[in-house]
Parts: sequence; C-alpha cells; structure tokens
Amino acid sequence: MKKILCPVDFSKTSNKAAEYAAHIAQRTNASLTLLHVLHLPLMDTSESALMASQVLDEQRQRAADKLHSLTLHLSNLFGEVGGATFVTDSKVQEAFLADAVERLVREEGFDFVVLGTTGGGNTLEEIMIGSNTESVISRVKCPVLAIPAKASFPDIHRIVYASDYQPEDSKALGQVIGLAAVFQAEVEVVHVTRKAGSGEARRATEFIERLQAELNGFPVRFQEVVHEEEETGLKEYLGRTHSNMLAILKKRRSFFKDLFGMSLAEKMTYQTKLPLLVLHADAE
Repeated sequence: MKKILCPVDFSKTSNKAAEYAAHIAQRTNASLTLLHVLHLPLMDTSESALMASQVLDEQRQRAADKLHSLTLHLSNLFGEVGGATFVTDSKVQEAFLADAVERLVREEGFDFVVLGTTGGGNTLEEIMIGSNTESVISRVKCPVLAIPAKASFPDIHRIVYASDYQPEDSKALGQVIGLAAVFQAEVEVVHVTRKAGSGEARRATEFIERLQAELNGFPVRFQEVVHEEEETGLKEYLGRTHSNMLAILKKRRSFFKDLFGMSLAEKMTYQTKLPLLVLHADAE
C-alpha cells in the first residue's frame, strides 16, 4: 500500500473515513490524497454558463479551504505520538465521484480507497453516500474500505474474511494479511454454510491446507458457521465475536448471483456497523 485516496464531502461520515485513512497512512507510510468532487452545473445559455463558471470558482475555493482545514485536523490527530509521518495532499475536481475515483486509480496509481458510507434510512445524505459507495466499489479494481457512519474509532485488531472456499481467496487474503500485520490484528476466515456435511468438510480441509501453504506462516484462524441464511449467519457471527472489520471478495464472474460478490457488498455496506473491506478478484 503506497497511495491512499479518500473522497470527502465534509460530512461527519466522510470526515470519519478520512480519520481512518490517516491512521492507515500513518501505520503504512503511504501518502494520503483527499478528493472533493464538484458536480458540473447544467448550462443552457452563454449567460448561464458564465454564472455557472463563477459558482464553480466559488465552490472550488470553499472546497480548497475546507480541505486545508481537514488536512490540519488529520495531522493534529498524531500530535501526541510525534506528529504525522505521512504526506497529505488534496484535489478538487468537477466530475461524478465514481468517474473521478476510477480515473485517479487508473492514471495515478492509487492502490487503496477509503470512503464513508451511510445506510438504513431514507435521508438524501444516506441515499447519495450509499449509492456513491456502491458505484466506486463496482468500478475500481483496487481494495476499497467503506467506513459506516456508526463505526467506532479506528482500532483494527480483528479482521474477518468471508470466504466461499475459492482459489481467488488466496490473493485476497494476502492483502488482508498485509493490512492486519501493520496493525498487529488477528485474521479469521469464516465460511457460512446452510448445512454441514462430509462434502463441505472435505472442501474446507483442502482449502485450509492450500492456504496454509501459501500464507507464509501468518496465523490465520478458520471458522465454519452453519445458518440457513448466509448473510444473517455472517452478521450474527460478527456481532458475537466483537470483530471490527469485515473483508469480502467481489467476483465479477458471478456479479449478482454469488453470495460473496457484489450483492453481499451492497447489503453489508448498508447493514453493518463495521468497516467493510472489498477486494477484487480481477485486480491487477
């Protein structure tokens, strides 16, 4: 992890995400870029185009001032431990959020995205932030960490990786372990099944043996959860075990059908209070 991108709209939710991003940057020595997106105004005449340009200039200046204040706030978070050691910069762009993030990831080499998300309600903020999160998750190929509005202070000590025993899990778990090692966090691989059986046990044994041979000795625990509804079983397990981050793999090949594909990412983004780390099977 070398370059972290954090979109912000200066709401409490996005400011919390920025704090998470800052703590990760501090631990990993990655650079942190704050991105604020201005939506392009509609223009139908030359006069309205001029007015729109003036409005954009004013919005751009206000955004730059707020980004400066947020940058100072993030630096001050580490005043008691010798100060911030990561480099922070900011960008203001006129675009749709998902377009801007996808372009920056592709063209400027950002390899980790952190953004805030809300859900479970009908307010405009919840609808907009939730839909933006889903759009970013669906379009970028680097890991995306979604921070819910009710997430606790950044304290990454136990990460659960939801697995369906697929070969792609090995690479994704390597990314999870990289983050866990920085924070000295535990990693647990959890598989939810509707019915335990000998066939399922055989798959689990083969999967665990393969992973243990590939993870270079990092201590990873494995847990099987039996529940009729996979999503509910996973949520209940997370609550019982006091985990503080959930990681899942989004597989494009079974975009909406696979339990651990985009459909679960959408559901868990809205319903969990835990930070959600979404990894990509087709990441380069």
